[in-house]
Amino acid sequence: MKSIAVRYTVWFVASMLVLLSLSAACAQTGRPPVPTSPKPKATQPSTPAAASENQSAEEAVASPGQVADEETWYPVATFSGTINETTPVFHIYGTEWHLKWTIDTPSLETAVFNVTIYPEGQPFAIWQTFSNEGKTNGTLNYFMSGAGERDLFIKVIAQNLQQWTIAIESNAIAATSYPVKIYIINYKGTVYPPDPASGFCYERVEPDEYVVIKNLSTCFQDITGWTLKNISKPSPTFKFPEYSIYPGEILRVYTDEFHPESGGFSFYWGQGDLWSNDHPDIAVLYDDVGNEVSRKSYTVPESKVEAP
Repeated sequence: MKSIAVRYTVWFVASMLVLLSLSAACAQTGRPPVPTSPKPKATQPSTPAAASENQSAEEAVASPGQVADEETWYPVATFSGTINETTPVFHIYGTEWHLKWTIDTPSLETAVFNVTIYPEGQPFAIWQTFSNEGKTNGTLNYFMSGAGERDLFIKVIAQNLQQWTIAIESNAIAATSYPVKIYIINYKGTVYPPDPASGFCYERVEPDEYVVIKNLSTCFQDITGWTLKNISKPSPTFKFPEYSIYPGEILRVYTDEFHPESGGFSFYWGQGDLWSNDHPDIAVLYDDVGNEVSRKSYTVPESKVEAP
């Protein structure tokens, strides 16, 4: 009996060893395979692949993983000419802007194209300058810091050119979300003769001109620190004091008169005639950080010339 018990014990131990080895084998086969390096992708053909219905040709040839340039540029102004010229004033809305220029000339050796950029109202303060230096085109990138000197103009010196073109772009657009707008420009005021009895010893030229500003929304709008300017010629800048314009409210900013019923806003421009009568000027309203909010011009009727 003792030998039988020993045999059973040996058989039991052997069976357990077999079961353990089988379990280990099953566990080994259940493991994930060891990762291997991916095979290199097939070389793309040199000719662009056909774009799908919803894919442009540029997207079709873009390399995998290529990061697209997300910077969006908005046109500000384009100027062109053939000779020396000073451009109108333009406003930069964003923090970065660039200037693209091209020239067309029969002789690059004798071509002259010099560009100088000035802050508006400061014709002797050079902001930036460059020359073509034997090239027919180029791009210049600029960075704006703060809210100052965002109104610029360009002086061009051009010789032996058939055509030159300058395109200005900015990385931001005007703050069009504001419901406060320039509504009307009353450009043709009254010329008052001297009136010593009233304390006016000199002729006053159109001090009663005014610009109408209106809040088109149903909410109060804080316009503290906003500015209003005639950008078509050297002129003063009106800066709003601490003020909130209520829904539907209409304000008038006079040239050189005080009207408390309309907020009492005035340029106090003693020379008068802030808004020209012979050609249309442009009024621009800026917020407190220099972003353009609204602009408005007007139409000047053509004067009739009588036949002799």
